[in-house]
Amino acid sequence: MRRYNEYEQENRELRKRKRKQAMQRKILGFCVFTFLLGVLCGKIVFAKGPKEESEQVTAESIENFVELSNQEPDNPASEGISGNLLAAGEETSKEEAWKLTLVNKWNPMEEGYKPAVAEIENNYYFDARAVGYLQEMLAAGRREGLDFWVCSAYRTVEKQTDLFEDKVRRVTAETGLTGDAAREKAGTEVAFPGTSEHNLGLAVDIVARDYQILDEKQARTEEAQWLKENCWKYGFILRYPTDKTEETGIIFEPWHYRYVGEKAAKEIMERGICLEEYLDRVQ
Repeated sequence: MRRYNEYEQENRELRKRKRKQAMQRKILGFCVFTFLLGVLCGKIVFAKGPKEESEQVTAESIENFVELSNQEPDNPASEGISGNLLAAGEETSKEEAWKLTLVNKWNPMEEGYKPAVAEIENNYYFDARAVGYLQEMLAAGRREGLDFWVCSAYRTVEKQTDLFEDKVRRVTAETGLTGDAAREKAGTEVAFPGTSEHNLGLAVDIVARDYQILDEKQARTEEAQWLKENCWKYGFILRYPTDKTEETGIIFEPWHYRYVGEKAAKEIMERGICLEEYLDRVQ
């Protein structure tokens, strides 16, 4: 229970810092706006002759400046490991930063964040901005005779809570661990509520229809091998690869795929790194 309370305290503190940062940005934007307005108005008042249109204060210019000053990131959960928008190289814009939103045990989602989702198939849902790429990937593999089965995708935080608590109970029954020890063990396999990429809407679990057990043997199926080789073409990565538990906080999961966009996916899969390592490089 102490570990649970620590997670909750960390989440509250992180949300408090984010709210403070948002307020500071707005105050700074207002101050800059006031200064700029004063400068522009001064030019008009003390002008001795006609000015070019570009130097005049217009209602449109003021409106545009206010809009830019108050603009927030498209995705409120896109503040990652360093509390800023993560951009993959110089070409990545803020509009695309949502693809690289980092959510893990150390970086919970923004409280109350709910993605706009669309159905993949079989009543499973995915972030609406990326669902088309996921459907293309599944269709491409199926054309080659593979039989994919989507067994999990977007989950609400409430659903994640149920899964986590159920895992804690099973860990206790199977290992005899209790309290913080049971929760810590459970957290390596089922993410704590609010720290799961499934809550973010950008993660999907895909298995072979004829082998739907979530264990390391899943990696031996033709479906898993095809996904690992081809997923980057559609902007996906194998999110929790082998030997990356220390970086991700999650054990090897050959069924868990995450959308990050083709550019990032290509480099991550080619180099055999995880998302945390990639984001450390591009910051």
